[in-house]
Amino acid sequence: MPTRAENAACIEELLKKGCRQLAREKQNGIKTNIKQTASKLGVPYTTLRARFLNIHKTRHEGHTDQQYLTPSQENVLVHWIMHLGATGRPVCKRDIKQRAQHISSAHKPPSRNWIYLFLRRHPDIVLSAPCGLDPKRAKAFNRPVVNHYFDELVALVESLGIPIENIYNMDEKGCQRGGGKKGSRRKYFYSRHQRAKYKHRSANLELITIIEAICADGTNLKPGFVFPGSSFSPEWFETHEEIVYVVPFLFCALGS
Repeated sequence: MPTRAENAACIEELLKKGCRQLAREKQNGIKTNIKQTASKLGVPYTTLRARFLNIHKTRHEGHTDQQYLTPSQENVLVHWIMHLGATGRPVCKRDIKQRAQHISSAHKPPSRNWIYLFLRRHPDIVLSAPCGLDPKRAKAFNRPVVNHYFDELVALVESLGIPIENIYNMDEKGCQRGGGKKGSRRKYFYSRHQRAKYKHRSANLELITIIEAICADGTNLKPGFVFPGSSFSPEWFETHEEIVYVVPFLFCALGS
């Protein structure tokens, strides 16, 4: 069953849709019929009329004076968050609250629920777990450097006449057979009365490298797996005709 907030959001969207429809009709010289439009959309006639004639504000606009930050201040904060996130220096909830208090004219810090109301008003901002980025790579990864790289690449390909089917991109990814990252966010089911909640985890810390190669024309080579070690028995890998191995490293070509 939809919650009260979900019902209010649905009605708000219908009211906006009705106002847009009435505005188009008025712009095209068509006589507007607010009562008929309200009946089709299933919204109150008086509410749609007041909204279309700008007699009443939206629920959000009517409570802007009660917000910790003004709409213009929140827009500045949103652009600041997006900029720092794009440059690899995202901010946490604590930093956002400190910045909001610095922007606001209020002497008290924002409430505990302010950050969640702020995210609800600005759906373009989300809380997400980041991936690690080396500072040297972050410094080199910017628009001028990337544009210069691709300009040089295009010039080289055109000068040598390299066909697109001969251009490949390769990358590698290391995967640990056991152990894994600490503090995994995946959750599992247990008895409510079980105090200690465990999960078996392998102690094998052996690292396997996965190699991928994709062509510029959209095709790809079969993935390769590099296992540590210097000696292997050939019969271990005679289970499929597309599996090949190279000593001292093992190269497995599996799947497409």
